[in-house]
Amino acid sequence: MRFWLWGRRENHSYRPCRPLTPLEETKFVWQLRKVLKEVHINLFLEVELGLDLRPIAPPEKTKDDILLFFKLYDPLKEELRYVGRLFVKLVGKPSEILMKLNEMAGYGREEEIVLYEEIKFEPSVMCEPVDKELSYAESQLEDGDIICFQKALRFPDVPSYLRHKRNRRIATFEKPVNIHNQETNSNELSSSVG
Repeated sequence: MRFWLWGRRENHSYRPCRPLTPLEETKFVWQLRKVLKEVHINLFLEVELGLDLRPIAPPEKTKDDILLFFKLYDPLKEELRYVGRLFVKLVGKPSEILMKLNEMAGYGREEEIVLYEEIKFEPSVMCEPVDKELSYAESQLEDGDIICFQKALRFPDVPSYLRHKRNRRIATFEKPVNIHNQETNSNELSSSVG
């Protein structure tokens, strides 16, 4: 297991900001408060479980790694729930972990998902889309940040669905197999631009 200090962000939210150093880990909490010059200390306990669900040593963290937390949003259930955490490389991109996130959610490996950073909840909600092709550093993500994700909805609202229905065209292609038999294949196309 590993303890992390909580840090207050500029937006007044609190997130795990860094693991305790090996020296800090040897201290009692009252000694740690004196060393860090803090009246109160809040700690996050990171526990890694093996396949047998017994605790194992957490993965090594380098200065190039950040710890992200993930929540899954289900719009049908109107539910947002924690599904896990991952260490990622600052130079990495969210597009590189999409299969892992789908696995965490119980989706198929290729399910299209959209990502959002939960920046703060109080006093007002701040949540912004995450570009899957920008690095974590370019997106200014850091230790303790929360990424929420959900299935990409093809038609998230009535107007988009109605536009789709209005602009769709069914194209049927016939391919002769022999004189007495032919195969047909139908595809849905859109006549809308953009």
